[in-house]
Amino acid sequence: MKHSTNPLNVLQRFFLIFLYNTILYSYVRTNEVGLRRLLFHERPYDNHVCPEKGVTKVYTNLILLQIESVDEKAQIVTSNIQLVCAWCDPYMSWNLSRYNITALSVGADYLWTPNVVLVNSADRKFSRNREHYALILRHDGYVRFMFQDLWKTICKVRLTYFPFDHQHCTIIIRSGGHDSHSIKFIQRRPIEGHSFIRGEWELIHSYMEITDESVSDFGQVNYSLVRFTLILKRNRLYYLMKVILPYTLVSFVTLFTFLLPPQTGEKLTLNVTILLSLVIYLQLISEYIPKSDDETPILTLFCNANFFLVFLSCIMTVYVLYLYHRPSTSNVAHVPLYMKIILLDYISPIVYCSRQKNKKQKHVSKAFPKETRPRRLGSIEKRMCNIFSVTSSIRMPNQQAGELLRCLQQLKGQIRTHCIFPPYIKNEYDPDNDLLNINNQQRLDEWQQVALVLDRLFFLIFIVAMPCTALLFVSAHLSVTKVSNDFRSNLTNMKVESVDAKCHLTYEPIIN
Repeated sequence: MKHSTNPLNVLQRFFLIFLYNTILYSYVRTNEVGLRRLLFHERPYDNHVCPEKGVTKVYTNLILLQIESVDEKAQIVTSNIQLVCAWCDPYMSWNLSRYNITALSVGADYLWTPNVVLVNSADRKFSRNREHYALILRHDGYVRFMFQDLWKTICKVRLTYFPFDHQHCTIIIRSGGHDSHSIKFIQRRPIEGHSFIRGEWELIHSYMEITDESVSDFGQVNYSLVRFTLILKRNRLYYLMKVILPYTLVSFVTLFTFLLPPQTGEKLTLNVTILLSLVIYLQLISEYIPKSDDETPILTLFCNANFFLVFLSCIMTVYVLYLYHRPSTSNVAHVPLYMKIILLDYISPIVYCSRQKNKKQKHVSKAFPKETRPRRLGSIEKRMCNIFSVTSSIRMPNQQAGELLRCLQQLKGQIRTHCIFPPYIKNEYDPDNDLLNINNQQRLDEWQQVALVLDRLFFLIFIVAMPCTALLFVSAHLSVTKVSNDFRSNLTNMKVESVDAKCHLTYEPIIN
């Protein structure tokens, strides 16, 4: 079969196709224009009157897009939502087979709308965003109105478990000009969160309740109220990485101050440096912690507890250094007996800081045994005085007694210097006495041992106390998890019916 390639035939075909498309377009355009003229211009229609006789059923549901912000101090939550309302308007139905048009996009000024009002609004003025959204009108009279808006609602924000908190916020809506005898809200389907944009907050659960409540301004007038309850969880990972983890690491450096030897002289310097760094860090993280008058966030308690532990470690470090570097006076005080028993005998084996024996004392005791150790000449002199003054029946004159005492003192000095004691041992009350220095050194060693035991004991106390501050977050997590589980169990018991307006089963087309 051969196709004709005559240019005249080709032009004729193109002309027929163009003519067919033009006629079809003008026919369709004429149908939509005529239908709109019949629906909205040639018939009387008041968009302030409810479309159904009796009670108009409005099927509604909420689509939560994002939680824009939560103002904890003002108790205001700003939500980006899409509200969907569907109802039947039998006066706006037409014959599908005649007009061949399934649905129309209609402006909000041409049809009746339920005039939804936000009851718990925190905004000063009424939003006019919904006037710029179109309605979808089907041939059977089904009308769907979906608009997007930013709603500022009042919500009681609980900050006790911040940043591991869950918030229960409610969005309450009703019709602005019609009571429950004219409009009845029905749940269209569960609250949708599939397009939720996760920022600081995440949508965990949601449900809707519809109740009739009376308004006492104009008598007992009942309104159909819709409560959208949202359970939100804060994004805690940001606060863990930016606030809690750095603050914890800086605080844990305090443990190493107790491991530094006291003779280095850097213990207090490191401790004060950590304390100052925490002060600066507290100034930075104060912007992240929400401000509230009636509740104290658990993060604030955590920071204050760690700051108090670091402050306490500074005081303990000063006390340890005071015990370790006691002033080397001529006569060093003894370690109290209770400190010896408690710290050196009982606690030192527990903290792995065994008591060291003083080797110098052993050396002195070996060098001067008790049986060969010389008697003190002072006691001999006192005994001679007692003999001359008391025991003798025939008392000597005072001059002879004085001369004899002076002779004895000289004899005492000569014997001590040349015969009995070695040259390096001097008067027992002389500060340069080696025996006195050895005794003072023993006492200093005991004080140093007490300081080391206390230092190790403080290290063990702080290594237990600092992780215990993190138990605040564990308790908060368990409490929030319990509340969430209880809510899930209650939510599963609730029967939610997903229904929508079905106009084609009830109404006949008005325009044929």
